[in-house]
Amino acid sequence: MNNYNEKAPEEALELFPRQSLFPKLYADGTAQQFSLSKDLLTRRFIGAIGGLQRIIQFRFYEYPIQTSLGATVYATLYRKADVVEVHTACFFVDLLFDIQFSENFILRTGYGHYSAHLVDDGIDKLQIKAINYAKDYIPLITAYRIVNPGSWLYGGIRFDTYTIPENHKRWNLQFGIEGGDFLITGNIKLYGAVDFKFKSEASWGSTQSYQIGLKFFESFSNSLRFAYTYRTGLDDRGQFYKAHVKLSTLGLYFDF
Repeated sequence: MNNYNEKAPEEALELFPRQSLFPKLYADGTAQQFSLSKDLLTRRFIGAIGGLQRIIQFRFYEYPIQTSLGATVYATLYRKADVVEVHTACFFVDLLFDIQFSENFILRTGYGHYSAHLVDDGIDKLQIKAINYAKDYIPLITAYRIVNPGSWLYGGIRFDTYTIPENHKRWNLQFGIEGGDFLITGNIKLYGAVDFKFKSEASWGSTQSYQIGLKFFESFSNSLRFAYTYRTGLDDRGQFYKAHVKLSTLGLYFDF
């Protein structure tokens, strides 16, 4: 969600723009971000180190176009009595292009890579064999602003140009809604978000995510968030892409 009460200067060419054109997709469990979440029902932690850096914004005819480069490592950790075990590591790299066709309608496309791995603790503790799991993909997703400047509907497809281990199941669907931005105090806002993903590689099974949280000190696209997320359905981790999970997490998110 973006703070549209603050406007970055409109320039023909802007390096490292402060304001993102596209919404954050807060409930998406594989978004580019820096965060740490704890599952309330187990010893599982989900850590993400990375983010999406806006590089340049320019205009093609009258349409603003923003390019971004993202990289994030997601790790699953388990806190034991005297040690922290790291079971999985998932790597995401994205080059994205956001095209604003109107004040309320934005298209995102680009190219990305995703690979998922069991790490040493995972192989040892889980006693399962790692699979070779990787994707190269092209996203095509649109966002439409509704109700107020911070509320969005979004949806689209992702086509995997390269995919293993399921070689011929290349399509993914995603849609959701996020918004609210109810002002609690001068520096705190309440928001909500819902995200659904459907994957052909898992017989069109879904991952459903529901998030409610607080945003602190929002400025342009920057904020600190504290949120509760309930996630059910297919596991977001590629090593377990056909497995089902139920997670109730509390997390801290650093948006920049």
